[in-house]
Amino acid sequence: MKILAKKLIRKLARIYNLRYLFSVNKDNSLKAEGLLWRCKITCKGKGNKIIIKKNALLRNCHLVIYGNDNLIEFGERASCHKGEIWIEDDNNKVTVGDRTGLCGKIPLACIEGTRIQIGEDCLFSSDIVFRTGDSHSVLDSEGKRINPSKSIIIGNHVWVGNRVMIGKGVEIANDSIVGMGSVVTKSIGEGNVVIAGVPAKICKKDINWSSKRI
Repeated sequence: MKILAKKLIRKLARIYNLRYLFSVNKDNSLKAEGLLWRCKITCKGKGNKIIIKKNALLRNCHLVIYGNDNLIEFGERASCHKGEIWIEDDNNKVTVGDRTGLCGKIPLACIEGTRIQIGEDCLFSSDIVFRTGDSHSVLDSEGKRINPSKSIIIGNHVWVGNRVMIGKGVEIANDSIVGMGSVVTKSIGEGNVVIAGVPAKICKKDINWSSKRI
């Protein structure tokens, strides 16, 4: 019975994939080898691509693109539940690596030609916020903008706890942990560390982690 139920779910999900394919106009493309379940896609512009690779699973997600030549990509066996990806402007990229899991409400906002790059084998809790920009301009006394948008890069095998905020320009190295409630405003170039706090800083070194309760 369990095997039949799984086959039925996959069949229904493929039907959903076809529906979403037709919701993307001829100037954009959706390639879904994985499964989309109760997801909503809004795509306005030209040359945009959404790629869901083999055995990836997106449930109750909202993907929004306003602009041209943008990319959203989920790797093989990646998963996302209640995630929201919001892209504005042109030439942005949001990529989620193979076997990475986004486990709850996670908004990822990408603007002004930046990218959010999440590596392989990562695990994210819920209520995590990614923003590559401030949405509005901050000006100096001469009217010159001083708050450019910057990309966010997360390495492989990174565990991010509940209610974390990750700001523009941040890079986090491989095999690291970001503690619950942290606000990450600067890059952490050293791997195998725990970072935590407001603002986040390294509080423990020479660590690693496993999703299994050993």
